[in-house]
Amino acid sequence: MKRIASFLHNTYLWILCIPLAISFFGIASNQAVLIANGDKFPVMLNGTKMSIVRMEQADADIPRLIYISVVRDGMIDRTHCLMTPQTHLNALADIFDLGSIYSIGDFGIMLGDWLWGFCPFIWVALVLKELKD
Repeated sequence: MKRIASFLHNTYLWILCIPLAISFFGIASNQAVLIANGDKFPVMLNGTKMSIVRMEQADADIPRLIYISVVRDGMIDRTHCLMTPQTHLNALADIFDLGSIYSIGDFGIMLGDWLWGFCPFIWVALVLKELKD
């Protein structure tokens, strides 16, 4: 273990591992929610968002009978369902309403992608500096 830590430190590969690790934990968080809820992803919706969901479903020319059953069983679409006390890992589900609704895992994936945009350049600069010295 000491050799691996020394290798990562000396080659600056830890800089490349950071965005990958953050993205991995974001993906793992989302997958844990899906697994815990039987391939359903809970979404916390307020009254305004619920009315928007109902209007979007009504605008899609879904027959009234199907529309009522979709809302009655709590499913918003094929993957997302309404968050209830019976759903699991609600803290990791879609709870942040910022125009769209995001989960902690979504933020991890976005942060990892953003960091991956410039971490390789930092790594190359540090390796070149080390080789110059």
